[in-house]
Amino acid sequence: MNHSRHFSAAALACALLAGTPFAVEPAHAQQRAAQAAALRVTGFDVEQVDRIEPGAELNFTVWGTPGATAVVQIDGSKRTVRLDETTAGRYQGSYVVGRSDRIGQESRVHANLRSGNRVATATLGEALQVGWSLPGEAALAPEIQSVKVAREPGRGRAETLRYTVRGTPGGQASVQLQGSQPVNVVLEEVRAGEYVGRHVLPQGAWVDTQQPLVAQLRLGTRTTRSSVDNAYAGVELRARRADNRGDRCTDCATVQAVNEVVVDGEGKVLGTVAGGVLGAVVGSQIGKGDGRKLAGVAGAVGGALLGREIQRRHNQRTQYEVVVRQNDGVQRTVVYAEPPSLRVGDRVRIVGETLELQR
Repeated sequence: MNHSRHFSAAALACALLAGTPFAVEPAHAQQRAAQAAALRVTGFDVEQVDRIEPGAELNFTVWGTPGATAVVQIDGSKRTVRLDETTAGRYQGSYVVGRSDRIGQESRVHANLRSGNRVATATLGEALQVGWSLPGEAALAPEIQSVKVAREPGRGRAETLRYTVRGTPGGQASVQLQGSQPVNVVLEEVRAGEYVGRHVLPQGAWVDTQQPLVAQLRLGTRTTRSSVDNAYAGVELRARRADNRGDRCTDCATVQAVNEVVVDGEGKVLGTVAGGVLGAVVGSQIGKGDGRKLAGVAGAVGGALLGREIQRRHNQRTQYEVVVRQNDGVQRTVVYAEPPSLRVGDRVRIVGETLELQR
C-alpha cells in the first residue's frame, strides 16, 4: 500500500474542509524544472570550408536539451547565428561571411543554449577552415615535399610555364621567378596538398634558369620556403637565359625592338616612319611654293648651305635598326638596309655586323 499517496489525499481533503489553501504543482511544470536543471550542450559541429572569404557559408549543428533557444557567436563576425530546432534536441543554422567580418584562425566559436534564465555554453572543437589549427594551439609547421616545372604549349611565340608544389594541405603557395623581370606566381590548391599555377612569359621576357627556384608555402601564421637548384632541368624553354658556365654563349642576345627609320645622305636620322619623316616636310617646303618663300629660306640659310641641305634630303633612304640585349645585359643596335625577318622576343646570335636567328 502506498502510504504517501493516501497521506496526500487525506491531507488534501482536510485542507479543503478546513478552507486552507493547498497548491498542487502540475506535472508539466515539474518537467520544465527538471529540464532547466539539466540544461546542457551535448554536441557542436561545423561544416568546414576551403577558405574563409566573403560569401562562404558556415553551417552549424548543436545538440543538447530540447525545447531551448540556440545561438552561435563567432569572434570577428558582425552578428550572431540563430539556430532552428529541426528535431528534438538538434539545432541547425547557417552564417554567410560578409565583407566587414574579420574571422581568422584565432577566432573562437561559442554555442549558447538558453531555457528560461538558465544558459549552457560550449566551444567549437574544430577549425572553421580546412588546414587551420584550433585557436590557441600551436600551428603545425607547413612542409614542402616537391617542386616541379613544366612547359605548356602557348599561343604564337608566347611560352607558358606550369609550376606544381606538393606539401601540407590547406595553405597558400607561390613561386618566385628570376629573369628579365622578377615575378611572384601564386598557386591554387587543386587537390589536397597539390598547388598549381601558370605563368605566360611576355614577348621579350626570359627566365634565368640557372638561379634556384624558390617556392613558399604559408599555413596560418607560419611559412616555409624551399630553394630548388636545377628546377628547369629537362624543360624545353626558348626564353631562357644562356648558361654562361655551360655553352658560354657570350654573343647570344634577345631582340628588344625593330625600328624603321629614315636617314639622309650622310646617315643622319631624320625620323621614324611611324612618327612622320622630318625630311619629307622640309623637302615639300623647299620644292614647292612661290618665289618669295624660296627667297626667304635662301636668305636665312644661304645659297651654298641650302644646296647642300637639298642634296641631303634628296638622298634620304629607309633603314632598319634592330635593338638587342646580350646575355651579359649589354644593349646593341644592328642596322639593316632591308627589312629583317626578326621579331621582338627572338633569340639571336651576333655574327659580325648581322644577326642569326636561333631555332
